[in-house]
Amino acid sequence: MSISTNSTNYGDDFTPAAANGEVNGDAISLDIDGQFDGKNSETPIIDQQQLKKFREKFAKMEMELKMAKLEVENKEQKLKLHEVLVEQKALKEKVEKIEQKKEKNTIFPNLSTSEEVSVLIARIAELNRAKTIEASLACSCDLFGQNGNAIAADQLTKILEKISEMEKQQKQQNENTTKATADQFSKMQNDQKILLGKFNKSEKEQKLRKALLNFRQNYWDANAFQEELQIIGDKNLTVQYKKNDCGWCSVFAKHPILLNNNSPDIFYYEISVKNIKSFMIFGFTVKKITKFEWIIQKGTYAYDNLGDIWINGERKGRRNAKYSYGTGDTVGIGVNSATRQIIFTKNKLRLDSSEFFVAPSFADDSFYPFVSLLDSDDKIEANFGPNFRFNLATL
Repeated sequence: MSISTNSTNYGDDFTPAAANGEVNGDAISLDIDGQFDGKNSETPIIDQQQLKKFREKFAKMEMELKMAKLEVENKEQKLKLHEVLVEQKALKEKVEKIEQKKEKNTIFPNLSTSEEVSVLIARIAELNRAKTIEASLACSCDLFGQNGNAIAADQLTKILEKISEMEKQQKQQNENTTKATADQFSKMQNDQKILLGKFNKSEKEQKLRKALLNFRQNYWDANAFQEELQIIGDKNLTVQYKKNDCGWCSVFAKHPILLNNNSPDIFYYEISVKNIKSFMIFGFTVKKITKFEWIIQKGTYAYDNLGDIWINGERKGRRNAKYSYGTGDTVGIGVNSATRQIIFTKNKLRLDSSEFFVAPSFADDSFYPFVSLLDSDDKIEANFGPNFRFNLATL
């Protein structure tokens, strides 16, 4: 190993002047390339002053190297910060356009406008956090480059700790913002569903009321009933069995219903049972029968008080006690003009009758609402609409 001051060689020719500390420290340099090449294994004799200067020189070079690295990193951080600012500006402009013009989503094609705004807001918050961190790093690099000492290093440590704390706070804030945004968006979706449901319900009710116009002016036909019955009231809606006897007597509505496959109309009416002794039946039929006889025949769709369902003149299934009704009950029957499905109701509830339909052979016929009573003092009141106990909007 060799140590030189100017042209003096401190190897085998090491002088007392060097040993006595008379060497100019500023001229001292290390031969790094040949110092540890293995060619010279001798250890020079160096006093403490020279060693101190060597150490200072080495520390200075090491500091310059660190400063150079920090300067490069600082430039990179500033470049990244510039890119972040550019991206943030673009995102802010996009959010402003969405909020002001409510234009169609173009950044996130799979998201709705409200969803895109939420995503962009979260992204801007993230960019703000990145901007703060990058600015702090740039500041710390400048500070370290200016001082290059233990104080700067200590301040850098504090800054890094502050940045770490800021990151935690920003992360928590982002989580809170994201959760709040998600909750708000969920609430908006629920509100939209509720409003849509109300709109659909209102629209459906309007269609149903329009469809029920056929029944508003309907009533029992004073010319189509047996003399044993009596039609009571100025609206011809109440019927009573007046004869002190028993036997089947029927009454029919003035106007029939006409099924139309191209119409969504629902024809429906209700019977309020005022008094019944043993048996009654009501429904739709294609023929007015004014004879003193059983009403059920081909083309009759009816519902009796024992719980039997009659489809095209035949009883369907077993008698169901849950379907039976009596004095004080309100029962109803209806048909969907488009699908020809028959529905039955009892005291505001729909009965399970999804399998019952008007036979195709009667698709073009006129159907008359009717009721048949058996015993004296039997009494009913009809309701041809539009205000029923059963809510047709639930169909």
